[in-house]
Amino acid sequence: MSLSQKEIEVLIEKLRGKYLESAKKFSPRWFDINAFNDRLSMAVRNRMNLEGFILAEITNFEKIRTQYDKKKRKNDFTRKVDRIIEENIARIRKYPELPFHPRAGLELPLFIGAGVELSRHLYPIIPYIIRKGPYRGKALTIEEQLTYLFVPTGKRNPKRVEDHILLLERQGVTDLEIEKDRNSFLKEGAFVFFTIIDFVDELLQEKNAEWELPLLFDKLYLQGEQRKKILENFARHTGYGSMIRVRDYAESILVDFRLTAFRPR
Repeated sequence: MSLSQKEIEVLIEKLRGKYLESAKKFSPRWFDINAFNDRLSMAVRNRMNLEGFILAEITNFEKIRTQYDKKKRKNDFTRKVDRIIEENIARIRKYPELPFHPRAGLELPLFIGAGVELSRHLYPIIPYIIRKGPYRGKALTIEEQLTYLFVPTGKRNPKRVEDHILLLERQGVTDLEIEKDRNSFLKEGAFVFFTIIDFVDELLQEKNAEWELPLLFDKLYLQGEQRKKILENFARHTGYGSMIRVRDYAESILVDFRLTAFRPR
């Protein structure tokens, strides 16, 4: 059954209203009322079948709306991903950086820099506090693990960093191989940080009157910048308070670098 002239005019006005509303609410470029009016004027001038014209235009409008919604969802998702990436980068940029190779990327030098800070200026207070007793051996084992991963020797990078550099400079190495070793490095570091957290939690269960007292540094046989930083970090701290500060820093690295899922079994 054909539409009457009045019904066609009503449909034209409704569609014109949809274009105006969508242009204002969404995008005048996508929902171009002027282009619709031009097509309508041409149809009238050429004495086209207006019923067929308006039905085709309604179909075209719905197609535009579907395409716009699809693109908007895609753009919204992209913006969301970009925002997450920017937030994650902002979280890790607060850590010191250890640049070691042009192909190292952004995350790993910052992760290593965070590990250096923990290894040199925070964790040494724990072996200092535990100068004797059953926990001494474990404290030193963790220190060795940190040294392998994060502590430079003179002008040489940490041993684990040197190993990664060898991979980066190997002829024919693929991006996949680099990514795999980078992730392995992050995982190894995460394991040590979780070990520190668990170790401190174990120490906090101990009843040790000496650890409740403010620290004295008369037997801290470190020199230069390392000694200065440790004194700054733990001045007026008790033994227990110092352990908690080390634990909190290790945990913050895990959270900020999104490594909390890598707790060793």
